[in-house]
Amino acid sequence: MMAGQGGFRQRHFRQRHFRRRKGFTLIEVLVALLVFSVLGFAVSSRVGDIVNQTFNIERRTVAHWVTDNHLARLKLSAAATDAVLPTGRTTERVFMGDREWRLEVEVEDTTHPWLRRVEVVTFEVIDDRPVGPIDQMVAFVGRY
Repeated sequence: MMAGQGGFRQRHFRQRHFRRRKGFTLIEVLVALLVFSVLGFAVSSRVGDIVNQTFNIERRTVAHWVTDNHLARLKLSAAATDAVLPTGRTTERVFMGDREWRLEVEVEDTTHPWLRRVEVVTFEVIDDRPVGPIDQMVAFVGRY
């Protein structure tokens, strides 16, 4: 009889135990919410960083293309004429990649009379204000 009563008690204990554990406690739910909110915050901040990095890479790439295009135009214009590039500073505005860019070009003499040192500094124009410099390139342009 003792063995039968022990089995009854175990069964009764298990039934009571499972009856009480039908859902999560408030503490468990709060801990789960805390874990998910921390993970969500970490993921969203990393995604924001990736978006900013992608924007900056795209901006620098387009600025480099603008600078390179301007130097190519200067070299082509120097090759088309027999004249040497005039020295001095100029500022120019260019549109590329749905953006406005400002180029500051400085042409300087070198020790050779037919060779000029050209420095192009590129800024992005946002709300009529230059932002940068974003790209800078130096080249030497000859008469021929």
